[in-house]
Amino acid sequence: MVRPALAAGRAVAVLDHFAAHPEQSYSLSELSEALDVNLASLLSVLQALVDAGYLVRHPRRKTYGLGMSLVAVGHAALTRHRVVDRARAELRALAAESGIACVVSTVAGDSIVVLAVEGRAAGRPPEVWAGQRLPLLPPLGQVFLAWSGAGSGEIRRWLDRTAAGVVLPEHLDAAMAAVRGRGWSANRDTPARTALGEALARLSDRPRDSQLRSRVAELVASLGEDYELLAVEPGERYRLATLSAPVFDQHGTVALALTATGLPELTGERLVGLAEQLGAVAGVLGEEIGGGRPPVGTAG
Repeated sequence: MVRPALAAGRAVAVLDHFAAHPEQSYSLSELSEALDVNLASLLSVLQALVDAGYLVRHPRRKTYGLGMSLVAVGHAALTRHRVVDRARAELRALAAESGIACVVSTVAGDSIVVLAVEGRAAGRPPEVWAGQRLPLLPPLGQVFLAWSGAGSGEIRRWLDRTAAGVVLPEHLDAAMAAVRGRGWSANRDTPARTALGEALARLSDRPRDSQLRSRVAELVASLGEDYELLAVEPGERYRLATLSAPVFDQHGTVALALTATGLPELTGERLVGLAEQLGAVAGVLGEEIGGGRPPVGTAG
């Protein structure tokens, strides 16, 4: 494996930090503390980004913020990946109709990256935001991995991020079988999940904080075997943190996840109905990029 250049990694970390906080400006020392990079090394990276127009430096406050050159990069990315804009339009309508927030996300390396958020649950602060990166740690990300074979490289890397060995734990195997069987993922809203959301929000401000990263890993591990809702009874009521459907590309890979969050308490009947709405949107988007609907009940 090619080892990335240190300066390149630092430049990516800087841009990721600003992507998660697009309206904020930071001093050199604030960025150094947040990203755990020494001042001299970070200054050279920031200067290169300023010279390219990706960042701007305030002449009096000496703070850094996003530059206009990134607008061109963003437009170019959306031109290449038009499905994201189409997803936003579809989810905007669903969010307005249902009074929830809808999220478009993808996987990049060891992270789930939030690409867009449409709508907002009434009276509730946003749980995720565009540009945020969430750790791809078991059981987070089941909707991206459920169609991978149990012995696949993707599954091994996912499991190895938290524990040695590549054996798929029985409860995760059952959870992903449930996701495959119905074509969507439903995650319970629990105190551990609420605490995790709060820790992830803090981690976005200090992504290199080792104590915060350890705390997030502990909370992810504490989600428990019942994190994925395995069965839905029409007459029961459920509190969910998220409800997600996969968008498949032409290679049969989950390219995007469409996720409803900020959900009210739902009857089983309403839960399934909302999941089917998400799945219908995901199927249309998948067909547009040469994929299709989930291969229900099968693993890759």
